[in-house]
Amino acid sequence: MKNFKCDCGQTVYFENTYCQRCKKTLGYDPQTAKIIALKKTGPDTWLTTDGQAFQPCRNYLEYNVCNWLTQNGQEYCPACRLNKMVPSLHKPENRREWAALETAKRRLLYTLYSLKLPVISKLDDPERGLGFAFLEDKRRNPNVKDEYVLTGHAKGLITVNLLEADSANREWLRLHLGEAYRTLLGHFRHESGHYYFDLLIRDSKHIENFRTLFGDEREDYDTALAKYYDSNNFADPENRYISSYSAAHPLEDWAEIWAHYLHMIDTLETAATYDLLDHSILEHPLNDRINAWVKLSMALNGMNRSMGLNDAYPFVLSPIIIEKFHFLHSVIYPTSSPNSAAATAEKPL
Repeated sequence: MKNFKCDCGQTVYFENTYCQRCKKTLGYDPQTAKIIALKKTGPDTWLTTDGQAFQPCRNYLEYNVCNWLTQNGQEYCPACRLNKMVPSLHKPENRREWAALETAKRRLLYTLYSLKLPVISKLDDPERGLGFAFLEDKRRNPNVKDEYVLTGHAKGLITVNLLEADSANREWLRLHLGEAYRTLLGHFRHESGHYYFDLLIRDSKHIENFRTLFGDEREDYDTALAKYYDSNNFADPENRYISSYSAAHPLEDWAEIWAHYLHMIDTLETAATYDLLDHSILEHPLNDRINAWVKLSMALNGMNRSMGLNDAYPFVLSPIIIEKFHFLHSVIYPTSSPNSAAATAEKPL
């Protein structure tokens, strides 16, 4: 994630809605990938310094949970147009946790847009579109119908249990499930991987290469997941999997690799923004970026340990995992070779 500049020259950040220096309203324009400074000139009118008309998303105006902008009379921004269901907002804690979910979702979308991946709303394409549902279950709210809501993906709809936005509950689940890493942004990146498998791989020329690397996705999913959760003896002597959950099923292996690819791409951009890496690294062949990511993640882990914190990135990138990264990269950038360390002139979908 890069940083941005207000019109007045002040450094501002992706989530900012207000400039402390010039006192203008700020909003993110996904069309130009810029933070834009606005001045309110009427009840429903905000103008840029050069006279362009924008409107803050309705979810900002009503709930202060979104800083993306709309134009041409759209009430909701492109990010909020993806929502199929949000939690009841009568309770203050629901509004707070919904805001955390929206923040993570917008960070996912920033990276998807930067990779030039198709982001299609279910409002526009019910069959192939992407949607989000943020739901409670009876553990949190006895008045809802569902006893238990699973965070997951089905036919383009990504469902996230509101409990995941509760940091104490999420940490308990991380420890209970023996996970090295569990965050809201990680959930969004992982579940989006399932969506893009369906969109880019399932019925494509990539499917046989996928099966060679990840396994046969036609393996019964429910049986595989039940076997995974029943077993307490995960072993990976060849380091084929980036996480223990990757071993549950080929589709989970793919989704985990997808999530880690997005982790890498976004964090390298952040490091370059703070001059920890040369900005040109973002245009280098994939192997160069992976090597930079390994060095950077080791430094992040060392800094966390110096502060008495857990490792920021407690994962090992073995040769087979790097091969999976190359395959994923070749799906996004069809002009690159799946196993080429020197692929150039990469062009996204």
